[in-house]
Order: sequence, then structure tokens, then C-alpha cells
Amino acid sequence: MGKVGFFDRVTLAVLALMVTSGGIALAFFPAERMSVTENRLLAEEPAFSMEALADGSYAAGWDAYATERFPGRSALRAVRATVELAAGKGEVNGVILGRDGSLLRRHTANAAAWEKNRRALARVEQQAAAAKCPLTVAIAPRRIDACAAQLPVCYRNDREAALYAKVREALPTALLLSGFEEGEWFRTDHHWQASGAYRAYVALGDALGYEPYPLAAFTPQTVSESFLGTADAAAGIPGIVPDAITLLRYEGDEAFSVKTEGKPAPFAGFYDMEKLKTRDGYGVFLGGNYGMLTVDPEEGDQRPTLLLVKDSFANALIPFLARHYRIVAVDPRYGRPDMNTLLAGADKALVLCGLETLAESPFLAPLLR
Repeated sequence: MGKVGFFDRVTLAVLALMVTSGGIALAFFPAERMSVTENRLLAEEPAFSMEALADGSYAAGWDAYATERFPGRSALRAVRATVELAAGKGEVNGVILGRDGSLLRRHTANAAAWEKNRRALARVEQQAAAAKCPLTVAIAPRRIDACAAQLPVCYRNDREAALYAKVREALPTALLLSGFEEGEWFRTDHHWQASGAYRAYVALGDALGYEPYPLAAFTPQTVSESFLGTADAAAGIPGIVPDAITLLRYEGDEAFSVKTEGKPAPFAGFYDMEKLKTRDGYGVFLGGNYGMLTVDPEEGDQRPTLLLVKDSFANALIPFLARHYRIVAVDPRYGRPDMNTLLAGADKALVLCGLETLAESPFLAPLLR
């Protein structure tokens, strides 16, 4: 066997030093478990057991821990994103960099989840018919659909169009919300702005039977200019321009009584301004998601009751709907609502969610139990 050359020895020494120092750094200075940038908990050190060792989950746990808790994770994510974009990949971790510098998250439909949601919607329709409660189903598009003009020139939107066609075929009476303008969607998040929620509010007027208030009846209030949403958290691309969060306020909106899980909300009206100090800036709308949320007008007001089955898209819409209804909102992801009882006490019902929620996760599955 030939002698190992000087440069080979140097290379091996450098690699050994990197591995050793990396292991020491991970052991004594791991990244914080809560990633503020990604707004999620990172992997924790796996617990040892013979069963976990045998089935490979122990080794997989260490792999996840080393990947997610390595010191300097945020900086390394930024470097990775920069390298991938420079190589012409056009997207990072499923997030596409738009032509205007905004972010469009790619989503993949889950056939099993979609089938559960379709069956759950059918059951809700049957329950609503039995309770003689008029039901409307409305679906918000994904940002990648609503803002398709910002997709790279060579990007093909065939899969998105096919998914919409599948939903339209399976839910022929559903209202597929459309016609959004670029500024009505966050640039770094999958949700719509308050202005986009207002467009949905106008579109729902005919179906729910109310006369929408004109845009002039609302006063814009910009409450943040530094919001970076879910798409930014997933991609980690440096230099992305933050979003502004602009609310559409109206006189008396602080007088509404909001209860979450049966308890008074810790904020006046619809907006939790404390959320603006956190990564979850969209949580300014009603403070986030809950299994049960109610909105009551002032005492003595006899508005009809709207039962709203929702995901987070409805959070920005509720302030508009509350001008016409007392609202009982349920999110099946956080509980198992008794739909028969709720429908019996409602004058009208609305199921509103984003297309990605409907097509990718068993959002409505608890309603089948």
C-alpha cells in the first residue's frame, strides 16, 4: 500500500477536526428547541430503548436531532437557501421564489386526507338538511393559485389546475373563491390579507343572504410592517422583504364580545395586538385558532346565529361576518364538535377553509367520529 500523501493527511485531519468539533458543539451548545424563525419545536434528544434501537427509530431520532439542533442552524439554513437558488433550483424546501421576490409555497395533495374530508362534508350536508339549516361551503385558493402571475416563467401550474378541477367535480355546489388581486395576499405567508378576506366577505353575500358593507365603511390600520409568514419560515431565504399587516377597522368593532373555549378573550374586539410581538403575526386576528370561539354583539342585539366550521383562513373573515351574525365558530382540528346540537341552534351554517387544508390534511375527519 502506498504512503499517504501530505495533502491527504491534511484533508483527513481537517475532516476529523470538523466532525469532532461539530459533535462537541452539538453536545454542549445545541440550538434552542423552539425555533422562533420557523415557529415550531425542533427535534429533541431521543430516549434510548432496545425496541427503538431494533426498529431504527433511535438512530433516526439522533439523525433528526443532529440535523435540527446543530449550532448556527439559522445561518446554515440561509447558506443552504442561497446555494440552492444560485444553482438555479428556483425553490427551497418546497417554497418557490416568485418573480417579484415573494414566496409561493408548493403543496402536495393527500388522496386519503381528501377522501376523509369529502365524506365529512357529505355528512355535514346531511346533518344540516335534517336540522333545516341552510349550509354554504366556501374554499379559499392557495397563494400559488391566487398569485399565479408571480410564478417563474417556466413553472407549470397543471397540478394546481387539476386539483381545483377535482374539487369542483366532487363539490359541485361549493363556492370556490377567486378573483383576488396581488395585494390581497401576504407575500410571505399562505393566508390572505384583511383586504383578501373582505373580497371573500363580498363574494359570500349572495350565498348567505346579506348585503355587504362597502369598502368605504372600513378604515385601514397598518399594525405591522415586519411580518414574515409560514412560507418564509419554511424556506429560510435571506433578504426577503417583510409583509405589512393592515386591518380593516370599523366603528364599534371593539365592543364585540369574543370568547375562546368558553372564556373571555384577553383582548378587546377581534384583534390580539400582542401577537404582533411574536413570529405568529397572523395571530393578530382573534389570537389564533381554537376548538370553539363565539362572537356576540352588544347585549340585546338579536342578530341571527351563523355556525362557522373553519380553519385559520376564517380568522381574518370573522370581523366582517360579525356585522351580520352572532357567530359560533369551530375548528375540528382542536376538538370534536357536536354538529347536530350546533346546527339545531344555528340559523345558517358556513364551512370555510383553504384548499390546502382540505386537500392535504384530514381537517374534517373528527366530524366523522
